[in-house]
Amino acid sequence: RGAALAQSGDTQAALSACRDGIALLRKLRLGGTAGLIGPCLDVYAKAATDDPARAGTLHGEMFEAAELTQGSVTTQEIAQAAARLASSASDPKVATAIRAQQDAQHRLADLYQQRDQAAHTANNGAALARLDKDIAAATARLQQAGLAEQAAAPNYGQLVQQVVPATEVLKLLRPDEAFLGITTTPRHSWLFFLHAGRVDVAQANETELGMARLVKQVRASIEPGTNGLPAFDMADAATIYADTLGPFAAQMAGVHDLVVAPSGALLALPFALLPTGPASATDLAHAPWLIRQTTLAYVPAAANFVSLRRAEGTSAAKQPWFGFGDFRPVSLAQAQATYSPAACPQAAAEFAGLPQLPYAKLELQAASAIFGAGPQDELLGAGFTVPDVEKADLKNFQILHFATHALLPTDLPCQAEPAIVTSAPAGAASADQAQLTTSDVMGLKLDANLVVLSACNTGGGEEGGEALSGLARSFFFAGARAMLVTQWSVNDQVSAYLVADTLSRLHAASAGGAAGSLRAAQLALISGAGKGFPAQIADPFYWAAFTVIGDGGAEALSGSGK
Repeated sequence: RGAALAQSGDTQAALSACRDGIALLRKLRLGGTAGLIGPCLDVYAKAATDDPARAGTLHGEMFEAAELTQGSVTTQEIAQAAARLASSASDPKVATAIRAQQDAQHRLADLYQQRDQAAHTANNGAALARLDKDIAAATARLQQAGLAEQAAAPNYGQLVQQVVPATEVLKLLRPDEAFLGITTTPRHSWLFFLHAGRVDVAQANETELGMARLVKQVRASIEPGTNGLPAFDMADAATIYADTLGPFAAQMAGVHDLVVAPSGALLALPFALLPTGPASATDLAHAPWLIRQTTLAYVPAAANFVSLRRAEGTSAAKQPWFGFGDFRPVSLAQAQATYSPAACPQAAAEFAGLPQLPYAKLELQAASAIFGAGPQDELLGAGFTVPDVEKADLKNFQILHFATHALLPTDLPCQAEPAIVTSAPAGAASADQAQLTTSDVMGLKLDANLVVLSACNTGGGEEGGEALSGLARSFFFAGARAMLVTQWSVNDQVSAYLVADTLSRLHAASAGGAAGSLRAAQLALISGAGKGFPAQIADPFYWAAFTVIGDGGAEALSGSGK
């Protein structure tokens, strides 16, 4: 309705309609597609242009509306996570509270639908009055259910799409830190840059489909083929920079740490590899990569940033590190018992054929030495199974380090949800217990500052990026504050080196938090290209795959783990 009114030229009526629609989505805690919410973002922007005196307020409203946009995979993951918790939470109080909130939410949505239908019927004042009364009562019940849910499951908000005002984000940003929110729509992209107490808004011409095409082409240029690595697609990477951070180049001069909430296909692209100026694909070691300018961390949504930043420094964990890895591949028969050969003919063979990761074991050995860990601080080989992970008391460890494969639904046919690959329990008939799924993760009790997942692959598309964000949300719900993950299948040897260097810097508190430590390790790798490292190590394929999702933090390890 807001879009239709805007097309008729009535901006104020369109603004009122958009405000009503956004308020309803917020009340029902529902997200919307970019196609649905995008026109209202245009309405807010037009109203801000028409009334400069109120532009700041309108841009704040626009930012909140943009937070409600989510892709189809995110929508599905949130619904599935909520349903799993409501039916199988280990604490009955949590399940009851979430079910009550969902029931109240569905009841209110149904009443609004009835009212919308009744409003189009003549002489229906009595029915509308009755529905308005029922809506008021249902709204009160929803608010009460929400308070009960918050008390029973304080981290539940990490899973669902919530909205936070720009003022809350600004309040939690450090003086040299900025937040970039990106919403791609079918018509163009909207960019929100929060820094130094203000919200700057810019429009980029690139559409959802256009941005997806650019990301796909850049990703294709960092995927080795039969003839090795292709030439890096510097031109399209530069276009992405121009359409995301380009409008804020002047503001970026005062930014040391950047938090990005991307959308669409951008979820599968590390911003570290974007060039900030003229660059040549034949001289990658000296390219002006964004990582040279700023530390980078990513969040699924602004609400995740706010809740994670508020939790910064609150971990009571005393032990520094716990490692998982050296998985044992399942047999083809076990894989076929999980992935039906009839329905998923390739999945079983692909899962059973996952290669062991020899350098991952060395990666764990290096990390164990850095933190002074012992055999009791690891689950390895045949002892690394889903039941073993679930039984382990992990709440006292600041870093949880998984050096193993991670599978997303985009990676394997019939893979229903993201999973971390483990060994199968002794005598297992299937591969079911060789996958630590997002459902399993949500059942863990953690108090970790960082979860390392060093063999993940988003598959390069929007769905893969959304699935990885869903896995991150699950770890946030379980009590983690950040994740260090890979966006593509990176060289095993380089991965081991980069992770070990990152953790060493984090332990030494020499670079400031997980994101700062990762940046320092990446820059060291780039500067070492041709000077101790092979020259090709400057290619983004080797160093750019790792990203920090969550609160990259400015603090090192706390307590005795320091």
